[in-house]
Amino acid sequence: MTTVEVITSVERRRRWSREAKLRIVAESARAHRTVSQVARAHDIAPGQLFTWRRELLAAAIESHGSEGDRGDSGFVPVRIASSAVAAGAPAAASHINIHFPSGIVVSTGHDIEVEPLRRVLTALASR
Repeated sequence: MTTVEVITSVERRRRWSREAKLRIVAESARAHRTVSQVARAHDIAPGQLFTWRRELLAAAIESHGSEGDRGDSGFVPVRIASSAVAAGAPAAASHINIHFPSGIVVSTGHDIEVEPLRRVLTALASR
């Protein structure tokens, strides 16, 4: 007679801490990495990574009102001026003004490179 062993206690789901999710999501936002590359590196599905990104963004937006100007998430609120959405406003499509609570305004065109702009905004955000 053949014996068959049924294993029922193996948990197939992995549990990810909030810190691990934040680290993986941040890695997926780097300019030189794609979501698929990051997902493959951490042995998760790209769809799971997109879900984490959506959830973390929603949590950051939701908690913004109670945390002040900027929480630990690194997200900041964005308000689109009504003049920017007016139909037939070509200048608005190629120009952005970023207003900081400190009163500093950064003006940029559409041809700005992302990395230098990121460095400037990071430096100004701490002021």
